[in-house]
Amino acid sequence: MEYILVEDQITLQQMIAQCADVEVLAIDTEFIRQRTYYPILGLFQLYTGTETYLVDPLAVDDLSSLWQLLDRHPVVLHACSEDLDVFMTEANKFPDFFHDTQIAAAFCGLGSSLGFGGLVSEFQNITLDKGESRSNWLARPLTQMQLNYAAADVYHLLPCWNELESKLNELGYYDYYLQELDNLRRRKSAKKNPSTVYKQFKNASFLPPRQLATLQALGEWRENNAINRDMAVNFVVKEAHILEVAKQQPQSLRDLNKLELLPIEIKRHGKQIIEIVKQVEQLSDDELPEPLTRISDYPGYKKIVQGIRNKIAVVAEKTNIPAELIGSKKIINELLNWCWELTEEERQVGDKPIMLSNWRAELIGNTVFESLMAK
Repeated sequence: MEYILVEDQITLQQMIAQCADVEVLAIDTEFIRQRTYYPILGLFQLYTGTETYLVDPLAVDDLSSLWQLLDRHPVVLHACSEDLDVFMTEANKFPDFFHDTQIAAAFCGLGSSLGFGGLVSEFQNITLDKGESRSNWLARPLTQMQLNYAAADVYHLLPCWNELESKLNELGYYDYYLQELDNLRRRKSAKKNPSTVYKQFKNASFLPPRQLATLQALGEWRENNAINRDMAVNFVVKEAHILEVAKQQPQSLRDLNKLELLPIEIKRHGKQIIEIVKQVEQLSDDELPEPLTRISDYPGYKKIVQGIRNKIAVVAEKTNIPAELIGSKKIINELLNWCWELTEEERQVGDKPIMLSNWRAELIGNTVFESLMAK
């Protein structure tokens, strides 16, 4: 596999110049995100259709011209959700226009989450070695196997996209595909609210208001701590340990030591955790959060979900669009929450669930909504 390794500003500018007349670029990133809140870019790959470039961000200090390049050209990626996190971290923006071959493949009837190896096998009859996908992309020097792997990831991307683009137009799904890209962009652009992360904790719905308020306060503290220190949240304090503190309401470090927290968690954060618990104790009942309800506890939930899935299966069979893409469990639950938890006035002014937006509404969402409201 031939490629040009970009390790200095001069070579980077030469690469930028070579891209001037290129219509579309294939790009990929290799990064590490094991202990940090934000991804750390280890390598950036780019293919112009004739040349493959591997940009070393640890060697090139200023990558601003690279991010500007991505605003001037449509770019093609595969399964780009985490790549978008990298762009937001490194450049504070997404490419102006991007394609995702995994999403395109789904509309072409190839499954909702086709891997890149499967994509290349499908369209080029080539078996890629994916053994380096979990290797350390921050180690230097990068091995020859890593570099070959990284180059192959973009070299085969454009031919696959060309096939997918033709098939999308042939099937009449190109507009659906573009709408789904917009959905992805909106979802990835949404800012996480640290004060609401407690709602995502497992079993949070079983907590009474006072314990839930403690969980909310501890969840917000942990999220902000992780952001400020660029540390994965579970390396601040594990989720299960935060939940246990909320349940037990320890009043002292001695009480805290009786729980299952790690010694390092108590050493670093014990005093602050106890302080947060005591602060929540001072809240009046009116200041406590409402209990969380589980949508699955609603009467008839399982039967209703199965009925929706049956409708989705019929549409999936007819269109050859994967049922999981049309309506995953998360998408169905979002619709049910919107229908059951919000008043009609709230539904009128708030954002619609994804099932009632764009192509899904056309295929099935409006029908499902009408049947839910008729019950």
